[in-house]
Amino acid sequence: MDAEQWDARYRASVGGVWASEPPAVVREIIEPLEAGSAVDVATGDGRTALWLAAHGWAVTGVDFSAEALAIAASRPGSDAVSWVQADVHAWEPVASVDLVVSCYLHLSDNASAIARIAEWVAVGGTLVVVGHDVENIAAGGHGPSDPAILYTPELLRGALDDRFRIERCERMIRGTADAELRGGHTHAAVDTVLHAVRVR
Repeated sequence: MDAEQWDARYRASVGGVWASEPPAVVREIIEPLEAGSAVDVATGDGRTALWLAAHGWAVTGVDFSAEALAIAASRPGSDAVSWVQADVHAWEPVASVDLVVSCYLHLSDNASAIARIAEWVAVGGTLVVVGHDVENIAAGGHGPSDPAILYTPELLRGALDDRFRIERCERMIRGTADAELRGGHTHAAVDTVLHAVRVR
């Protein structure tokens, strides 16, 4: 979907598309970290960026949908986040950050996009990526049905070079209670999660 299609989807929503908090696995990875600077890639209507800000992070939320960012900016706590309308292929932060997180960013060039956002992580910083796995199609979970834009652990692992230490890169089952869309779903979903630390 392009920016106009996402704008239409957010415009048609009632108060936003996504759940009110980041996926549970993202919260589990980030909660033990010391708060610092962060970029939330493809922030959408702001759930991850707002959660990070509430936990003391200095956050920039980036998305190419103006409608999504308008919803994000209307939410409580939004003044603590810097909202940026931009394409992940063109934008980059003015300085490296302590955390880059991306939830459900699916593009035709996934590997190169992940490699690009990984460049934003400062030495000692953390990269967290979670998205729909290619096995999600057969599982019947909610999400894109085009395997060309879905993740695998091998794809995410291969997007990083030896400057990163991979703490976790694997498939995981997301139960219906942790569905990323409002309202829940009848099928569990298969995601890929990547947690890596930049060591040099």
